[in-house]
Amino acid sequence: MYTTRGQRARRSLLALPVAAVLAVGTACAGAHNSSGDGSDARNAAAVRGLPADQWDDLHRSATTESPSTFQGPTASVTPPKNLKVAAITCLSILSGCVSPATGAEQAAKKLGWQVRVFDGGGTPDKQNAQMLNALSWGADIILNIAIDPNAVQDGLRAAQRADVPVGAGSNGLDTPNPPVKPPSGKLGYAFDVAPDYAALGQKAAEWVRADSEGKANIVVYSDKEFPSVLALQKGLLAGLDKCDDCTVQPLRYFTGNQVAQVLPQSVVSYLRSNPDVDYVFIPYDPAAAAVVPAIAQAGLGNKVRLISVLGSQENLNFVRKGQVQVADAAYDNLYMGYAMLDQTSRLLTKKPLAQPHGENLPYVVLDKTNVPEAGSDWHASFDYPGDFDALWK
Repeated sequence: MYTTRGQRARRSLLALPVAAVLAVGTACAGAHNSSGDGSDARNAAAVRGLPADQWDDLHRSATTESPSTFQGPTASVTPPKNLKVAAITCLSILSGCVSPATGAEQAAKKLGWQVRVFDGGGTPDKQNAQMLNALSWGADIILNIAIDPNAVQDGLRAAQRADVPVGAGSNGLDTPNPPVKPPSGKLGYAFDVAPDYAALGQKAAEWVRADSEGKANIVVYSDKEFPSVLALQKGLLAGLDKCDDCTVQPLRYFTGNQVAQVLPQSVVSYLRSNPDVDYVFIPYDPAAAAVVPAIAQAGLGNKVRLISVLGSQENLNFVRKGQVQVADAAYDNLYMGYAMLDQTSRLLTKKPLAQPHGENLPYVVLDKTNVPEAGSDWHASFDYPGDFDALWK
C-alpha cells in the first residue's frame, strides 16, 4: 500500500523533540475528539492552520475550466485553399472519438476545406485500412484521433510514400505533454493535439480531495498502452500525495482488450476484498462504462465513488444520475478539432507549429454541479471558434 505525504510526515514525528511531539499530538487529539458534527476533516484542517473552507476552494478549482479564456496561438496564418482532410476516428460509436472530427468539420466550413470522417473501427487492422482508403480518396492530410501510431505503421508508411502528412489528436505524445519519439525504425505523427494531461490529473486529485474532505481511500487503475494515461496518472498521484490523510492503494493495471470481459469483474473482486476502499479511478471513459454496471450489479454502488476521464456522453449520464460514477475529468474535444486544423494550416504552409502543440486545449472536472445537459458534450465557455477564425487570414 502506498502512503501519502501526511502519513510519511507522521512517521517523521518520531525524530522530533518530545515537546514538539506532544504539541502535535495534542492538536491531533483535539481534532479527533470533535467529530460530533461530522466535520473531523474540517477541524483537522483548522488545527493545521488551513482555512475551514479549503474543500470548497479545492472543489471550485477542480470544477473551473482551465484556461478560462482563449490561450491558443497568437500568430495568424494564411490557410491553404481547397484541402481534403481525412479524419480517422478510433471508433465512431464513442463520442470522445467523434467529437474532434466534428470540430474539424465545423472549422473546415470556415476555411472552405473538405473533411471526410473514416471510422477506425477500434482495431489496428481497420485503422490501417482506413488510412489507405483516405489516401485513395485523395486526402491532402490525414488526422488520426486517439490512434496509437505504433498500431498503424502500415498506414503511416503508405502516407509517407504518397507524401501525405499525418497529424493526430488525443494521444498525449506531444507538448505540453512529454514528447514521445517513435521507436527506431518506426514512424510517428507530425503533431499531436491534446490537453495537458498531468494538469488534468492534478485537477482530478483536487476533486477527490475535496469530495472526500481529505480522507479518500482510493484505488487507481492504469493502462500502460497509452502515453496519455501515464501522463495524467503522474499528475493525479502527485496531487493525491498532497492529501495528508488519504490512502492510495497500489496501482492496478489492465489492457484495452480486457475492458469488456476481465476488468469489470476484476474491479468488483478487488472492492469485495478491500471494503475500506471508497474511491475508484478508471483512466478512460470506455473502460469506466464497462465497470459502472458491474459495480452496481454487485451491490457496491453506494459504497464507492468512481471518477474517470474523457467526458463521453454515456459517462456524463452516469454522473447526472449519480450512478456509481460521480465525476469525469473532461476536455473540449471540439476545440481539439479546431486546433488540429490550425496546426494543419501551419504545417502545410511551412510555418512553425503553434506552441505548445496542444494549443492550450481547455479541460475541467465535471460533477453534478457543472455537468452539461443530456446529449451535450462539455465545451469551454469562451468563443474559441471566433478566436480561431480571427487567426486564419
